[in-house]
Amino acid sequence: MTAVSAPERHPLRLAGLVAGGLVLVAALAALVLFLWLRAYSPLSSGSAGGGGFAPGPGLGADVEPVTGSGGKPVFIPVYRKGRPFDTAFTLHNTGRFAVTVTGLATDRSRPQLEAAALLASDSSIASADPANVRAFHRLRLDPGDTAIVVVRWRLDCSAGRKAEVYSDSVPLRFRYLSAFTRTQSVRLPFAVTLRCRS
Repeated sequence: MTAVSAPERHPLRLAGLVAGGLVLVAALAALVLFLWLRAYSPLSSGSAGGGGFAPGPGLGADVEPVTGSGGKPVFIPVYRKGRPFDTAFTLHNTGRFAVTVTGLATDRSRPQLEAAALLASDSSIASADPANVRAFHRLRLDPGDTAIVVVRWRLDCSAGRKAEVYSDSVPLRFRYLSAFTRTQSVRLPFAVTLRCRS
C-alpha cells in the first residue's frame, strides 16, 4: 500500500502570497499615515505654552472669566463704524513638523464680527499696539516655536444685525511637509464679543 502525500506548494506561489500580503499591509499603513497627515492640527494659542494675549486700542470692557465663558476673559470692543479691533496672541506649533502659516481662511459665519486680517507684531510680548503691528506675509514655525500674531476684527453693527455676537477662534491656513495645505480653527485664550445697540 502506498502512502498518499499532500501536494507540495510551489515555492513561487508561496512567495507571491507573502509578497501580496506585505503589499496590502504597506498600502493600509500608507493610507492611515496619509489620513493622519491630512487631519494634522499642530497650532495652538494662548497661555497654555507660556504665551500671552492682549487687546488693542478701542477696548470698551475686559470682562474676567465668568460662569459660562469657559474660563476665558472676554474683550468687548467699542463699536465705531468702519473702525476695526485688534487682538494679539501667542501662536504655538505643538506638532512634530515645521509649518508655514499663510494667513486667515475665509469664514462668513459671523459677518458682524469677522476675523478680517492676520498681522505680525514686532513686540517681544503679546501686544496689539499699532506701533508694533506690521503686514503679515508668511510665518514659519518649527516644532516647539512660538510667534506673536495679531488678528484684525471687522465689526459691523449695521441695521438688521444681531444685538450680540462673539468669537473665540480663528481659522488659520498653513502648509506642512511641502504637500499638505489645510485650515485649522485655532481656539483663542479669550473671546471677542460685539454688542450692537438697536
